[in-house]
Amino acid sequence: MRQTAVASEAAAGSSRDFRLDPFALPVRHPSSPGRPAFTLDRQRAVVRVPLAGTLATITVPVADYEGVSVRIEPVGSEGEITVVVELMHGDPALTLPLVVADSPEDAAADWIAWGRTLNLPLLVIESDGTVRSPVRQMGSVSVARPLTRRNRSLFRGRRSRNIRRRKVGSSSPTEVLTGREIIARN
Repeated sequence: MRQTAVASEAAAGSSRDFRLDPFALPVRHPSSPGRPAFTLDRQRAVVRVPLAGTLATITVPVADYEGVSVRIEPVGSEGEITVVVELMHGDPALTLPLVVADSPEDAAADWIAWGRTLNLPLLVIESDGTVRSPVRQMGSVSVARPLTRRNRSLFRGRRSRNIRRRKVGSSSPTEVLTGREIIARN
């Protein structure tokens, strides 16, 4: 039987709901109001959602998720915020909360760690609900400006790299043998 880490609820009085550790997979989170119970590992998420009065167990591969998203929600009128890191799915019922924190620095570190652990892109949910990626990507490859090539030698363009590595030989005078033929011929 595999051991799973259980998400710990926060102490009474703190604004942090919970935090799942990306380095202690698989993790299990019990159900709470508005949140399904789920178990998450590197390959799949097993989600238990209420469906027609019973609990349905749905297994979703991690590759089916769109990415690890972060959103900032205002709390109260004093400018306090709550940062929510979620495993985002096209079906909102399968979107799984990973971290709810009041500290943006802690949430940002967890957001990056979850993206690396699950090998999913990082997403940002804007206040108007639009989803964008903070870095340009093509599939799972980050897209950036190409780096310039190194100028490897003074002789670049005249001699290839392998020839440059060889020592240049010196031409020594060839020995010339002179003499008379001693074989008898008719």
